[in-house]
Amino acid sequence: MLTPPSFRERTVHGDTRTPSSGRPGRRRRTVRVLSASLLPAAVLALRLNAQSPSADAASTMDGIYTADQARRGEDTYMSICVGCHPAGTYTTQAFKATWSNRTVGDLFTLISQTMPQNEPASLSPQEYAQVIAYILKLNGVPAGRGDIPVDPERLKRIRIEMPSGPSPKK
Repeated sequence: MLTPPSFRERTVHGDTRTPSSGRPGRRRRTVRVLSASLLPAAVLALRLNAQSPSADAASTMDGIYTADQARRGEDTYMSICVGCHPAGTYTTQAFKATWSNRTVGDLFTLISQTMPQNEPASLSPQEYAQVIAYILKLNGVPAGRGDIPVDPERLKRIRIEMPSGPSPKK
C-alpha cells in the first residue's frame, strides 16, 4: 500500500521509526486502523452510487431515466398533454436551444407548476418526471438504470444536454 510521504517510515539501523514521533511502528498501526475503519464506508458509498446512477448525474446524457419510466411518460403524455402539445414540439431546434444547459430541475418546476394548462400542478411528481423522461427519449437522450428523481435539489444538479443532430423517430 502506497502512503503519502509524511507517513513513510524510515529505517535507521534496522529500527522502523516514524518521522514525526521517532517511535517505532506507531504510524503503521494508525494507518492500518484507519484503513480498516474507512474501507466499509467507502464500499457502502460506492454501492449506493451504483444503485442510483441518476442521483448525482451531471448531465441528462448520463442516463437519468429508465426506458420503463419513459414508456409511462408516453402514456401520460398521450392521454393528457398531446391535445395541446404535439410530440414534435419537443424535438425542435428551438426547444433544444431553450433548454440546453439549463437543469432538469428548471424543466420539472415549469411543467409541474404550469401544466396541464386547464389544471396546473394536478399530476403527481412521479408523473411529471415520467413526462420529462419521455421528452428526453424523444430527443435521443440515452436511458439509464434509474428513474429521474423527483427531489428538486437533485434535479437542480442535472444539466440538460441532448445529442447533436436530428432527433430519432419514435
